[in-house]
Amino acid sequence: MPDNNITLTSKVFRYMVLSFFVSNILTVLGTMMDSFTASNAMDEATAEAVGFVSPAVILFSLIGTTAAVGFQVTCIRSLSKGDRETAGKALGEALIFGLGISIIVMTLTLIFTPRIVFFLHVSPDSAAFGQCVSYLRGTVIGLPAITAMAIFTKGAHIEGNRNIALLSIGVMLSVNVLSDLIGLNLLHFNVFAITLDTSISYYAGAAILVYYYFRMDSLVKPVFKGSNFKEMISVNKIGLAAGVIGVCYSFSLMLKAELINMGVSLYGTESIGLQAYNVTVQINYFVSALMDSAVSAMYLLAGMFSAEQDKNNFKKIIKNVVIYEFIVTAVLSVLLWLLSGVLAGLYLGNVSPAVVEGTAQALRAYTVGLLFQMIVLVFANYIQCFSHYIIPVIVFFISNVVLVVFGEGYGATIATFRNTNTTAGIFGGVSVGYIISALILPVFIAIINWRNGRRYNLWMFPKDFGVSPGDEISADIRNQKEVMDFSQRAWNFCAEKGESERITYLTSLAVEEMANNVIEHGFTKDNKKHMLNARIVHKEDELIIRMRDNCVSFDPRKKYEQIFENDDPGSNCGIKMIMAEASDVRYTTMFNLNNLLIRIEDREQ
Repeated sequence: MPDNNITLTSKVFRYMVLSFFVSNILTVLGTMMDSFTASNAMDEATAEAVGFVSPAVILFSLIGTTAAVGFQVTCIRSLSKGDRETAGKALGEALIFGLGISIIVMTLTLIFTPRIVFFLHVSPDSAAFGQCVSYLRGTVIGLPAITAMAIFTKGAHIEGNRNIALLSIGVMLSVNVLSDLIGLNLLHFNVFAITLDTSISYYAGAAILVYYYFRMDSLVKPVFKGSNFKEMISVNKIGLAAGVIGVCYSFSLMLKAELINMGVSLYGTESIGLQAYNVTVQINYFVSALMDSAVSAMYLLAGMFSAEQDKNNFKKIIKNVVIYEFIVTAVLSVLLWLLSGVLAGLYLGNVSPAVVEGTAQALRAYTVGLLFQMIVLVFANYIQCFSHYIIPVIVFFISNVVLVVFGEGYGATIATFRNTNTTAGIFGGVSVGYIISALILPVFIAIINWRNGRRYNLWMFPKDFGVSPGDEISADIRNQKEVMDFSQRAWNFCAEKGESERITYLTSLAVEEMANNVIEHGFTKDNKKHMLNARIVHKEDELIIRMRDNCVSFDPRKKYEQIFENDDPGSNCGIKMIMAEASDVRYTTMFNLNNLLIRIEDREQ
């Protein structure tokens, strides 16, 4: 029998990957636009300023990343329990803290910009110093908007509204590109004006999200009342470690690009090296966007199952991600290998055939390490699900910095010895570095297992993760017959656990009434294929019934309120009994899935 719950989760996962990928690509295009403008439309000093100021910009992004991840974790935990109020409060606290810090940092940066640029090791006598000051001031003005977009976008993905997230990024990119074109060609903007219009584009994107959260029917509304400084620190503290890891990852990628550039300049054939570097960097933008999209979706869904202590489905979504990443990366690697000559020719245009062929060889050497690069990325993000934050930083710097330096020297030496394309040797050496990175991952797995007191466990689960298999049952329900089958299983399960007749009867009745209600009203509203999963968990003196489906969103409690208003005492008596006897009934939506949570306590104890 196919596992309907993982099919349901897989469907959501695919939509999330697509959404993240489009978002990442749009963001990459915006970044490329700014870099292209600074490097090609202005002078050399401006291009140098981009390189000098980039580390500071990456550090600024830590504010938004920290607040966004802290809100994300708290929000998923709350919504998994059906608690929208706490989720809204977490959003409000993340906004207050994140925007407050952003405004403070923005103000201080504007005041002390020359001194900050000096600390970035830019000489006051150099032509780049003034450009760095202008670039940093124009960029930092957009910091509050960047922070707001990071937080709100996380919320949009959690509640499954991918359209509003994409619209926000699309508006931001459109404003950025349009203002750059007008500013350069008609108004002859300087570097400050160009970076300022980039900041303005962030405010345009943030405005779309603000309108949605405050004026439209969003799932989680920001709650500011009752917030205090201690709670703000708590919410943002949760995301601090993940935020630092995100910054370290971005910084390691920037170092990797610089190191490859230096290696190509030092070892490579000049005419081929620069061209090969430009081609692979541009292609890597899109490859990384695809890889990052899958691990971002994994992190969100894994967080939901972790909050529900659902080890079984947690494992399934991780397996699903690994299989997806492996297939996509393998296919992509083969296509890039086969089409390397075509891509090099299209990108380089009218250059000598030798340069095109040399670039194609370098691109093929780069594709060799893609699969291992994916393995490293998935591993580093996976272990963050269990609050392992030091090891990902180590992994990123080993793979993107240490082994890149080693690989460049190794590859260049081998290529020189064999009298072949040195640039291809450099990129082949970088791929060898990723292969070594993947091969040493078992060492980190052993370290984590040792710290957790577990041996030879590839999953690296902490001891207290999840509910034991004997304390839960679940089923994939497609029709009313399967509803009755699971209802009988629920009755037997309660009996095996020694539950009272009251709990046993109510649990079985809840399965029948609620599942049949979803099938009758949810499965028939449109022509789409819908799915329902039911799970029952035994915990001490209560039973927890969770039902999840991908039907049209509706709050069943409101329907039940209408039923209670019916004067006929004989109508819908099963639903009335459940609502009256259950200790708690909660409904929420998350990732475009309806979640109904029913708790039944043993009142006889």
